[in-house]
Amino acid sequence: MEKQAKELASQKTLQKEPQNLQQQEEFRTNEEKFYSLIEMLPGLVFESDLKGKITFINKRGIKMLGYTAEELKTKIIWHLLVSPGFGNSKNDVQKLILKGKKYPQECYLIRKGRSQLPVEIYVSPIKNYKGKRIGFQGILLDITSRKEYEDKIKYLSFHDKLTGLYNRAYFEEELQRLSHSRNLPISIIIGDVNNLKMINDTFGHQHGDQLLTNIAAILKSGFRKSDIISRWGGDEFSVILPHTSKEKGIDIINRIKEVCRQKSALTLPLSISMGIATKEHAPKNIYAVLREAEGEMYRQKILDRQVADSAIVESLGKALQQKKYETEEYRKNFIGCAIKFGNFLELEKKELDELKLLATICDIGKIALSEEIIFKKGWLNKEDWEEIKKHPEIGYRIARSTPELINIADAILHHHEFWDGNGYPHGIQGENIPLLSRVIHIVKAYQAMTSERPYRAALTKDKAIQELRKGQGSQFDPKLTDKFIAMIA
Repeated sequence: MEKQAKELASQKTLQKEPQNLQQQEEFRTNEEKFYSLIEMLPGLVFESDLKGKITFINKRGIKMLGYTAEELKTKIIWHLLVSPGFGNSKNDVQKLILKGKKYPQECYLIRKGRSQLPVEIYVSPIKNYKGKRIGFQGILLDITSRKEYEDKIKYLSFHDKLTGLYNRAYFEEELQRLSHSRNLPISIIIGDVNNLKMINDTFGHQHGDQLLTNIAAILKSGFRKSDIISRWGGDEFSVILPHTSKEKGIDIINRIKEVCRQKSALTLPLSISMGIATKEHAPKNIYAVLREAEGEMYRQKILDRQVADSAIVESLGKALQQKKYETEEYRKNFIGCAIKFGNFLELEKKELDELKLLATICDIGKIALSEEIIFKKGWLNKEDWEEIKKHPEIGYRIARSTPELINIADAILHHHEFWDGNGYPHGIQGENIPLLSRVIHIVKAYQAMTSERPYRAALTKDKAIQELRKGQGSQFDPKLTDKFIAMIA
């Protein structure tokens, strides 16, 4: 009996041992799968005891921290984290984990070398089979890309994309914040860029954008870091200057205008009209100060306009000369011939003045054309001619944007129209073409024929008169042609 019992026990032991081995193998396999899965996760996975001492960290986490596995054995998990939402001390993150705050939470992971990495943290307690908490486990996800995107969105929400200055929304927010009595006196400057429309119409909006960015750069360099400089609107800028008297603000305005003058180019004149108002006493409404500064800017713009318009006309004329479409001698002869013809026609003084201005600037639209086309040797192809034909319309837009030129805008637009309607840009005919356009067209043709060209020699006066006769009634006004020939003959 005893012998049978021993045999039975022996059989049971033999049956039990393979079963334990099988369970151990299954446990080992599951554990390998678990840790393999952990290594596949896109973040730092850790386990710690109740004191925060790290008992496990995955390979990706080791790489994120920059420490060795041995170095991390002595680290406390909440000593490696800073929570911006709960302060910056180590104890703050410890409280965050121990109290089981709602997750996810944003923290900064302190890497080796003290650099910080923005992370999103998820933590849960580790409990034993009795439900007692024995440690913590969690995952930290790198959110650098997301934070950069959020920062970019935040930047764009308060900044002007073109100039990099603050936008109007930020300006108005800061206006309320800074209007406190501790910032008095507080000055506000409103500025409006001159000639932006003319630059856009002449050279295109890309050139106009360059004008705005150049003005913005000058404003940035002219004010303090504590001043709030913003793009108020399309061509308007606004500045808040805490602790700044009106006198000091006017000094700054004058300095900025001088820098604009120094940095102006022929085809990119820099000019901005600015008005200033100051809040010196707490009871005064800051928005009343803003309106006062805006009104002052408009008054200043009227005063600046005449100077600005004269400067732009001079600038455009110099830009045309700089392109060297014609020699200075040709320009003088052309203008002189136009004035002589105007006197011969007994034009009134106003018309004579306009004719002189038209002779000076009728081809102003050419400054926006490609020099490759303007100076091309030989015959122009169809595409080249299409570009050339745009210059009267460009010149017209320039003149319409410049009060000093507005009276000759139509004459500039139509100075290449033919009497029979075969000219450009609109193909109008006869007396529908402005008188000054018809006059300058004849003078221009004669001067071109009697001047040296790269592709031909200058014609004699008699030969030029013959060519004018050929175009009489088709290209040229017949009556004006007779009078012009009578004048030069």
